Amino acid sequence: MLSRLWFVTWGLASLSALGNGVLHYGHGARDAGAAAAFGPVSGDPLASMQNNPAALSVIEGNAWSFSLRSGFADGAYSKGGVRHDMDGTGIFPEFGVSWRPGQEAVTLGFSLAPVALASADWTYPDAAGGIGGISYGSALSHDSGFYSLRANAGLAWEIDDCWSVGASFGAVYSRIDFDAPFIFQTNPALAGAKVNLDLETDGWEPISEFGVLWRPNSRWSVGLRYRPRVDLDLNGEASADFSAQLPVLGLGGAPSYASYRARTGNALPEVAGGAVQWTAAEKLRLALRVDWIGWGGAFDDLDVSLSSGSNAAINGAIGSNPSDRVPVRWKDTWVVGIGMEYDVTDALTARCGWRWGEMPVSDRWVTPLNGSLFEHALAAGIGWQAEGWRVDFSYEYRFGPPAQVVASGYRSGEYSNSKLDLSAHVLGVGLTVDY
Repeated sequence: MLSRLWFVTWGLASLSALGNGVLHYGHGARDAGAAAAFGPVSGDPLASMQNNPAALSVIEGNAWSFSLRSGFADGAYSKGGVRHDMDGTGIFPEFGVSWRPGQEAVTLGFSLAPVALASADWTYPDAAGGIGGISYGSALSHDSGFYSLRANAGLAWEIDDCWSVGASFGAVYSRIDFDAPFIFQTNPALAGAKVNLDLETDGWEPISEFGVLWRPNSRWSVGLRYRPRVDLDLNGEASADFSAQLPVLGLGGAPSYASYRARTGNALPEVAGGAVQWTAAEKLRLALRVDWIGWGGAFDDLDVSLSSGSNAAINGAIGSNPSDRVPVRWKDTWVVGIGMEYDVTDALTARCGWRWGEMPVSDRWVTPLNGSLFEHALAAGIGWQAEGWRVDFSYEYRFGPPAQVVASGYRSGEYSNSKLDLSAHVLGVGLTVDY
């Protein structure tokens, strides 16, 4: 129940995925206002813990950060000359804290924030497909979601005035939701069969991250980070409606619903990268960030295993433990961000930035349920600080070229000759307090 409540809160604001895949970029309003370019070098409790724990060493004393981000997203899916629209709003919080015991060279930290967000909630006709060209209805929900929330504790050790190293360890809670018609793709006995599937799986896995911060002088900072791949073995439940498919298979008189235990398998990808910050003038700071994301091994296929089927008639026809391996075919990608901070006054700082994430999936494998089209993000922000505290505001516009699916790679070709277009506006507000 607690896990479900977390994702009612954390998952609402994410419409489909980013150009950097489903990974969340920009932690806190300060980080988001510069397109996350300063994240690995920023010295902000939340951004440091989620990007490069070594950057905790920049923080003088103790501090905590709390942020609220809200998304307003639009989507359009077109097929056969008919357009279907989707819009969504929501809000998600993020939290980070750092503290330095006495005058020690070690800074400790803790954070709670999304590491991956992707969701879609559409209503459009189920196109004819499956065995015999069947359909489950003219106004059918097509919903999917993949969410991961990370809680991690870490530390940074300031070796000397130039070098710091850091590490964080914690746990990631992940969840996959799917409620839409599903065509078996690779199962030799079931390939091409269509069911209306409602599946929910979740689980916990350990996660770690490592970082280095180099500050050769007061004008330059270089932060490097590495996060190993996290394999996700998620378990839950599923129900399947076979009503449209059974008559074609000669089982029209059999009960059409079945419940199962469910398991899904995929991974959070390996990530390596970092950022360079340059203090170009007394009041002006610039940053360049580059990350490599190993989607190729993490999102090549999605394993879906059903077991302990409740419907004896269906079990007799297809077995009680049907499974499938769904092609996803994402590829390794690069994400590049450029950001700027300018101190307008001693109390007021303006920010802006641009981020580009290479598309991890080709149009051939795009559907409204897995689209990854936010290739660009334009960001702006402002921060106001007084003695011991800071308030930050951010805005991001996320967009990318529409996907034109000429010939879908999935069985039955239901998504061939279709178009998907997505954009989003994300607002943020954050508070950081020294204590």
